[in-house]
Amino acid sequence: MIVGRIADQLGNQMFTYASLKTIATDRGEDFYFIREHNDRINDSDQRYGNEIHTMFPRIQGEFLPKLPEEVTHTYEEPPLPRRTTNYQKEALQVPKDTLMLGHYISCRYFSHRLKEVQSWFAFPKEVEAEALEELEQLQQTYAGRPLVAVHFRVGEDYVRQGFRLKDSYWFKAAEYVIQQTLEKPVFLVFYDRKKKIVERFTNRYNCVLCRGSLLHDLCMMSKCEKQIISNSSFSIMSAVLNQREDAEIIRPSVYPVGQYFQPQDCFADHWTVVEARQSMVSRGNYWWMRCKGEIRKRLKGGK
Repeated sequence: MIVGRIADQLGNQMFTYASLKTIATDRGEDFYFIREHNDRINDSDQRYGNEIHTMFPRIQGEFLPKLPEEVTHTYEEPPLPRRTTNYQKEALQVPKDTLMLGHYISCRYFSHRLKEVQSWFAFPKEVEAEALEELEQLQQTYAGRPLVAVHFRVGEDYVRQGFRLKDSYWFKAAEYVIQQTLEKPVFLVFYDRKKKIVERFTNRYNCVLCRGSLLHDLCMMSKCEKQIISNSSFSIMSAVLNQREDAEIIRPSVYPVGQYFQPQDCFADHWTVVEARQSMVSRGNYWWMRCKGEIRKRLKGGK
């Protein structure tokens, strides 16, 4: 038995589940998961919440309220500063009955079982029906023009933690799409927060704001002919779930994480790369947050 500890927001939960269930499946072992309690949730679906076992019907039976007693081993993926890759071969060789900690954000873990991953995360029927109906209406309105999903991950948490990309990435990606298409594309815009970059983008290009519930956005993005994704596990998983044979995924060249960068294998190897850089404002915010934390520690220690 392999048990994964699911943590943080939806995209991270999905990566952990997909990677670890693939490892268990390859080994012919059972897979279950427990949920780590934390407050790192910034969005929730009104109907389905923010947990993978409340969102995706096919995996509900694998959720455990507590760790089974027979699980006596623990494996934790190395911290980011020590990694040259997110894909850890030793994670495939853990003993039986192991609790596995971490996010495992690498498409390499499950690229050979992609169809199965897509089936594990099958959307509730009403969510899929609503997304397909909305896309059909858009296709009728913009007949003959490609519909391109664009995801912006630009909220304050991303700025504060040093994850934020420079705005130029989304414009370069849009220009790439325009150059590659015969008809003018229509950009379907999804975002976590409606920042100035979203307004600037929508003012420059032919756009439709499509932001809805958490599960709606994930589903609708995954149905588009082309996707411009961001450095976000949620964004990446929407592309992983895209089952269109003609789909093209455009992704940033970097995935900043504070002062570090996620290794490139967090993305699929065959996706189109567009040059991107870390926002200096975001990097500055990250360092200021670190400095304030260190000051507080020293002040507490001096009392």
